[in-house]
Amino acid sequence: MTERKWQHIKDDYYRLDLTPEEDAKRMNGMKPLDPDEKINIPEVFEGLENYYPRSRGWHWRSGRNEAREIGEFTYYETSESLKNSQPLPGSISSLKGIDPQPAANITTEIASGRPEDDIRRMRMAAWHGADHLMVIRTAGQSHMEQLMEGTPQGTGGNAITRKHLRAQRKALDLIEDEVGRPLNYHSYVSGVAGPEVAVLFAEEGVNGAHQDPQYNVLYRNINMIRSFVDAAEAKSVMAHVGIAQIDGAHNANATAIKAWTVIPELMVQHGINSLYSAKVGMNKENICLSTVPPTAQPAPSMRMNLPYAVALRDFFDEYKMRAQQNTKYMTASTREATVTHILDILTSELTSADIQSTITPDEGRNVPWHIFNIEATDNAKQAFNGLDGITQFVKVRRDEEPLKSEIRKIKEKAVLYLEEILELGGFFKAVGEGMFVDSAEYPARNYDGIARDIEGGVGAGTVYERAEDYMAPVTAHFGYNNVAQYDESAVEDPASLIGGCTLEDPSLIVYIDELDDTDNVNVRLEENKRYVGSNIIIPEMEWRGDGIVQITTVMTTDPRTAEYAAIQMGEKLGLKDVECINVEVLQKAEGCRVEIKGKVPFDIDLDELVIPPKPEVLSDEYMREAIKEEPMVVVAGTVGEDEHSVGLREILDIKHGGVEKYGVEVHYLGTSVPPEKLVDAAIEVDADAILASTIISHDDIHYKNMSKINNIAIERGIRDDIIIVSGGTQVSNDLAVKAGVDAGFGRGTNGGDVATFLIKERERRNGERED
Repeated sequence: MTERKWQHIKDDYYRLDLTPEEDAKRMNGMKPLDPDEKINIPEVFEGLENYYPRSRGWHWRSGRNEAREIGEFTYYETSESLKNSQPLPGSISSLKGIDPQPAANITTEIASGRPEDDIRRMRMAAWHGADHLMVIRTAGQSHMEQLMEGTPQGTGGNAITRKHLRAQRKALDLIEDEVGRPLNYHSYVSGVAGPEVAVLFAEEGVNGAHQDPQYNVLYRNINMIRSFVDAAEAKSVMAHVGIAQIDGAHNANATAIKAWTVIPELMVQHGINSLYSAKVGMNKENICLSTVPPTAQPAPSMRMNLPYAVALRDFFDEYKMRAQQNTKYMTASTREATVTHILDILTSELTSADIQSTITPDEGRNVPWHIFNIEATDNAKQAFNGLDGITQFVKVRRDEEPLKSEIRKIKEKAVLYLEEILELGGFFKAVGEGMFVDSAEYPARNYDGIARDIEGGVGAGTVYERAEDYMAPVTAHFGYNNVAQYDESAVEDPASLIGGCTLEDPSLIVYIDELDDTDNVNVRLEENKRYVGSNIIIPEMEWRGDGIVQITTVMTTDPRTAEYAAIQMGEKLGLKDVECINVEVLQKAEGCRVEIKGKVPFDIDLDELVIPPKPEVLSDEYMREAIKEEPMVVVAGTVGEDEHSVGLREILDIKHGGVEKYGVEVHYLGTSVPPEKLVDAAIEVDADAILASTIISHDDIHYKNMSKINNIAIERGIRDDIIIVSGGTQVSNDLAVKAGVDAGFGRGTNGGDVATFLIKERERRNGERED
């Protein structure tokens, strides 16, 4: 292939016009994914030398903010639905599996250190609604002067290499076809190899990237002149292929001692990078501000965060907003993090967000697990679903006090901050004076900010002025390159002077496979091949075959003692490499909630697993006819001191598809019904069955009440003549039968399940059925 034929789809998003033969070759013959089969990871890594991306540029969700009917509801802030997706649990059980997709792109950060395992997690996340899949780089990669190759395991992120990018982008091609929506792939264009990384990303189909020279200067101590020169080149390449850019201003928030004190600085940093990017040639629609709420609970966060969010959007209304959730105050408590993030999404809803980042609730633990990527994605989807259309009723009173003054104060301080930078002599001088990330609330100063020397830092002294006849015959180069002195026609296509460019012709790319014989994906796949394509499984949280489980319990002692007592508990249970990952005080004298992780010393052979057959549900026609031929009467109620009724009414009422639907005569006694009353009512109406609902399970009271009903029925002399069934969210059939009733039904049961059992049990007792 020597020329790419790009088709414009929408905005800055393009797709290649490929023949079936060309597509099959670049995918090495991989077939479309089957939703019921695992993705073949070894096959993904085969034939990568022939792979090239089929898409270019960032994809904003289609049909954003269009009113649409989904299920029984009207939504106003959704995007097009997915072809295949995983709805929220409550939707599956109660709302026919509807899965509304929010208007904003949803981010999840997936970087376990092993790209092969992250592919599977990306598929999970895409099914749950994430379409911005972000890969954090391995520690130290921003200080490398060159690109990495192969697939070495990363620390704190993934080693970003060509092979890594190709494998994941190839897998994402398959996954986006499966779910029916383009998926944006994202990483970081920063560090001393920024321009090289930008070219790599452009070649390999990366759709979004962080790029902000201020991040290099302040947080990576890369020479400031080198950082801004490199940024101009990197941004030019990104702009050429439509890569959406996210800035790094939010790092001031995360680094500051008191995050809310750096609000003016955040505004200025956003402004510097945004305008710099636009001047380089980036489309403002692809320049995204990484806006982070500056506070979290128990601070009055909404009252402090909302004015900032409004002021930011006033200043930067030409740009996109990527709302990142707060990480500054995250601890190991996933519950606390989840509440913070949901409130952050409320701010996003009230002020609009084009991209909603989801920080995993386990980030404070530094244990990046599959389940938390999915929880974070579902949290965002669920919150946006619940808030859909709320701005029709709730408005931000931005033109009224006190919000009006708070917004104005933030803007004024930002302007004063920028004026002070100009008075000092510009950004470089201000950095040299330690003006950024000072712990005082502006305009006060504690003189403890980050200071950098213009002649210091990584890469100092490596920038040279271009000669007058300088020429760079490459695509998307920043600044003058004098190609006209060789060929006037090359002005629009400089790479034509050297036979083409990798951005147009991927066959010019030199693909390097592995450089390390011991640290690569092939070795890791071989180590875990026992769990690939077999019926052997093992618990897993992060990597295939890791064997990790988590246990949550309460230790009735002080926090430090609880930590080590929990570790010993895990060891006595047979777990290996036990670690305590969270301790929360319930009451300092009474005990702590403790969470540990450890590795199980076994795996599970599914061929040896004994799974009871799924109960047969009789057809509606059969059940109606059976009840018509031999009528059935039941008494029902919530037993004991239990006031719950909704679940039982769904089992009974014809409206919800309950047993009444099949002609069963129901006598409903209500809630908090004593066991004696249930039995006596059954005798009074000559019932065929008793249906006892029990939700409360403290001290196994639900099983104790089942036993009482059974014993009272025996005392009354009717036990052999009546069917007794119990149900509730915490009911197990085996334990219910052990307690003396005929059957127990748990979570997810419907009226058809109960009616089937009643009819089958009656037929069995009548000698009409053996099972």
